[in-house]
Amino acid sequence: MVTIRNAKAKGSCFEYDTLESLQAKFPDMYLTSKQGFVQQYDLIDDQVKIAVECKRHKGFSWNELVKLYNKLMFHAPRSYTCYLIIKGNRQPTLVMYNRGNGYVMKDFEDLFGIPFIKHTPIRRKQNV
Repeated sequence: MVTIRNAKAKGSCFEYDTLESLQAKFPDMYLTSKQGFVQQYDLIDDQVKIAVECKRHKGFSWNELVKLYNKLMFHAPRSYTCYLIIKGNRQPTLVMYNRGNGYVMKDFEDLFGIPFIKHTPIRRKQNV
C-alpha cells in the first residue's frame, strides 16, 4: 500500500527529525505543540535559551526566509537565540540565524557539529 504524504505530514515529520537531531546536543529541547501550547516556533530549550522554527518546502526564496526569520524573532522570548531550520527537496538541511551584523545561512552539521538524523517513528519503536 502506498500512502501519499501531504504537506502538513512532511512538516510535522521534519519537526520530529529536527528535535531528535538537536536533542543530541540540547537534551532539554522539546516540541511546543506537545506541551499543550502553540507558539510561532516549533522547538524550544529553556535551559540554553534557544527557539527554533522548522520549515520543509519544495523551495524557498530569500525574501520568504527573511520574513520567516523576522516572524520567529518577533514571537520568540526575549534574549533567546533564534534558528530557522529549513530543508528543500533533495537539498541539505540549512540553518538561518542572525550573527548581529546580518543573516547567516549554514549547513546544519557544520553549525551544530552533529549529524541531522531521521527520527524513529513510534510504531517502529514498539515493534523492536
